[in-house]
Amino acid sequence: MLFRSQVENYHPAKPLQYSKDSGEIHTMADIIAQTAPEMSHGYSYWTNPLLWSGHLQTAFTALNKFEDSDKVYYKREIISVEKDKYYEVDGHRLKYDTWEGKSTFAVDYVSTSEYDSNHLKYQPSSQTDELPPRTQYKNPNVEVFPDEERPLVVALHGLSGGSFESYVRALLNKVSPELDAVVVNSRGCAGHTITSPQLFCGVWTNDLRYFINEHVKRRWPHKKILLVGFSLGGAITANYVGQEKDDVYEKICGAFIMGSPWDFSDSSYVLRESLLGDRVYSPVMCQNLLKLLKKHHKGQLKYVEMVEKYSVDPSKFTLGHLRDFDDNFTCKLFGFNTSFEYYRHASPVQRLFKIRVPTVIVSSKDDPVCGVRSLPVEEATLNPYVTMVTTSVGGHLGWFDYSNNRWYAEPVARMMKALTALFINMSSSHKWVKDLRGLASSPNDNDHLKIDYIDVNLNNSRKLIANVNTIVASSEQYLLVNHSVNESLIKLQSASQALKWTDGEKRS
Repeated sequence: MLFRSQVENYHPAKPLQYSKDSGEIHTMADIIAQTAPEMSHGYSYWTNPLLWSGHLQTAFTALNKFEDSDKVYYKREIISVEKDKYYEVDGHRLKYDTWEGKSTFAVDYVSTSEYDSNHLKYQPSSQTDELPPRTQYKNPNVEVFPDEERPLVVALHGLSGGSFESYVRALLNKVSPELDAVVVNSRGCAGHTITSPQLFCGVWTNDLRYFINEHVKRRWPHKKILLVGFSLGGAITANYVGQEKDDVYEKICGAFIMGSPWDFSDSSYVLRESLLGDRVYSPVMCQNLLKLLKKHHKGQLKYVEMVEKYSVDPSKFTLGHLRDFDDNFTCKLFGFNTSFEYYRHASPVQRLFKIRVPTVIVSSKDDPVCGVRSLPVEEATLNPYVTMVTTSVGGHLGWFDYSNNRWYAEPVARMMKALTALFINMSSSHKWVKDLRGLASSPNDNDHLKIDYIDVNLNNSRKLIANVNTIVASSEQYLLVNHSVNESLIKLQSASQALKWTDGEKRS
């Protein structure tokens, strides 16, 4: 229907069950019907008649800052990634970061509008950039969230954005009266001065993991947590909960993935195949990332060889599209060989079956950035933890209704509050999820070889895997059978055995 956005739902046949204290059983479909009917199947809402397409919704989002609406105020804390902190995967201890305690990232806590004229005295010496609007440095002696009974919303923004983005503020403005909220900013974004030579990417989940494990769990051990990610931040959120699998922190009671790419490779093709994608969206995203690169080059990024080469002679680089940036810089910063190797690895669709957190995916079928072809509709109906909601009009992070309010803000806020009042019925027969596996000669080695986490102990783990047979052959006389390389997950002999099929051998 013209000027109306149609809502559709995709539920699993055997959904996860939730219980109230009264013993009453609910599914996500029940929660949506009772608390967020705007997200029910068959619902429709009026859009602004001037924003009747995905392109117009997207352009309206990009061209307006909406400074006069959803005024959210923040207190900023700079969190250091300590070198002696580890997390465990299948019994292996992994470092959060390879920079030996140099790295930091910025988190912005939603606070009152009270202005602190002395906030700059709390500014760390490492931070030299100007803060975004309505953001001040936090007094380290003041507890931002004194009530541990109030659940915490942890939000992640989109590509090169920050806590100041209007699509983030629209939601946090609705949840903050009853829930605490914080935005985890990507490194180098939102006025954060990086302190190690690294930015961010779609599969870099360790900053979120560090914040949950080493900060939230220790400071507020009883707080319930809700995750929400927008665009790239949604992909990071989905990758995080998928990587955590059954070991996901038990206080996380829900995740919302908003307007995110599920298959990075396909989204790259979507941008190239449309005129506006190729001439507008992709070049603009590339330029925004180049601004970040130039901004941080005089600091830590000068130590990255490719960034330094670009600074010396930009004319030697072809940097017109997002893929060009990823080929030249993202890959080099995170140890991938090509942009499409990064895209394949970063695509959260491959981790969707491993999600063990109640998750709501919200996407628009006219999203000109992510596309519709690779939406994980079938996968969403097979994982009892997942529900997908789509709209016919909304663009990329738009969803403006007739009054230019964001359609998702109110219903998502209500769903978040509802989820914190429920608990998963662990006796339900629907908890089990089939854990689909891919390319493997041995199921035990498959998770290691796929490198489900970026191995920060290795400068280029992918290249190491590609050459592991050579390493084993040349080092066998010097190494013990179970010797591992730089504390990585990969044991040389087992990796060599598992990779034999790549040389043409038939897999067992």
